[in-house]
Amino acid sequence: MLVRRRTKAALQAAALFYATDRGWPVLPGAYVDQDRCSCRSLRCPEPGAHPADAVDLAAASRSSQVIRTWWSRRPYSVLLATGLEFDVLDAPAHVGYAAIHELNHLGFTPGPVVHLPSDRLLFLVRPGARDVYWYTIDHNDAAHLDVRHHGIGHVVLAPSGPCGADGPEPRWAVPPDPVDRRLPEAVELLGTLVRSCQQDPARPPHAREEVSG
Repeated sequence: MLVRRRTKAALQAAALFYATDRGWPVLPGAYVDQDRCSCRSLRCPEPGAHPADAVDLAAASRSSQVIRTWWSRRPYSVLLATGLEFDVLDAPAHVGYAAIHELNHLGFTPGPVVHLPSDRLLFLVRPGARDVYWYTIDHNDAAHLDVRHHGIGHVVLAPSGPCGADGPEPRWAVPPDPVDRRLPEAVELLGTLVRSCQQDPARPPHAREEVSG
């Protein structure tokens, strides 16, 4: 997944928005330079979409000073730490959009949703979703579900600005509400995502969780 290079100023502004306006801890991620990931690995599985080499996951911060220092150095991608202020439910884009359509029809707001370049949707939900995720997976046909969970110990790639951008990079499918900052419970979304997966003729291969512990 190649992420288009942005200016340090634009990326710093995005990181500051997430940390100070939304209260979401951020981390500097690797970035793409001359069509290669800044980690310089020829076999990098996620170019520009993993933490920068010198940064530990525990360093995720909301500090304006720390963020300005990080993004004054390199055009790092912006990563959001999961499991702290929110967990993430991750589904194929066509499944996710079908779920959003159903939720909107029912008058339910899904909360912020990111569309990744890999054509998956990330649904931000309240933290602590691990147990309800596995309960739901265990009580459905897990072999045909491609819904993943990201919690403590993981990060996800964020859009490079509050409103997202065009091109091969993350964008907001459903942007954060500037007034209503509440996130939905995972249980409020999982049933709809599971139904969308089960109705999908492509029949995704399997479900898996993207978090240890």
